[in-house]
Amino acid sequence: MTSLPTGVVLAGGASRRLGQDKALYPFRGGTLADWAAERLAEVCGEVVVADRGRKLLLELESVVDGPGQGPAAGLLGAALARPGRDLLVLACDLPRVPVALLRDLAERSSGQAWVPRHGGRLEPLCARFSASSLVLLDAQVASGELALHSWLRSQRLEVGFLEGEELLRHGNPKDLFFNLNRPEDLRRFETEGAATEPLDLPRKPTE
Repeated sequence: MTSLPTGVVLAGGASRRLGQDKALYPFRGGTLADWAAERLAEVCGEVVVADRGRKLLLELESVVDGPGQGPAAGLLGAALARPGRDLLVLACDLPRVPVALLRDLAERSSGQAWVPRHGGRLEPLCARFSASSLVLLDAQVASGELALHSWLRSQRLEVGFLEGEELLRHGNPKDLFFNLNRPEDLRRFETEGAATEPLDLPRKPTE
């Protein structure tokens, strides 16, 4: 059975390695946070922004952190704001994830987690999580373990993987999940981004 998930923009990071707030980095006539929200809105009935309550996007609900730190706190904050709902999450620093990939995840069956996997690498910042899986994350964080990868490898968690040919049809995973973390990533993105960014949404008009 499939139910429409709530879209969650993960935009609460401190961006220490980048040296500037990546959520507010200008992109396609808006910001990286805007761009993530636009893509999620194409496949979700509603979108919220897990930004530690900073209200980065005035037109969308701002979600404060839940227990823990980092992405786990953002996820649990969204889970508290939308109890019982599946969440489709997208980090604002993954600008090349196309709508088609998000739709693929959104259409997967509810009741479990769905995570892209390639070369043994998991991509939990672009994934669909069931309400029951987030209960397990809450328990893990309460025990002091904050790493999402530990949670996703738990034997108690039911996880499906978007991988192999199903993932490759959306593009090269190294491009799809290109992550803006450091200044050199930003320089590479500014140099190469126009050639590889997803073009499945129209650009905003320049004011």
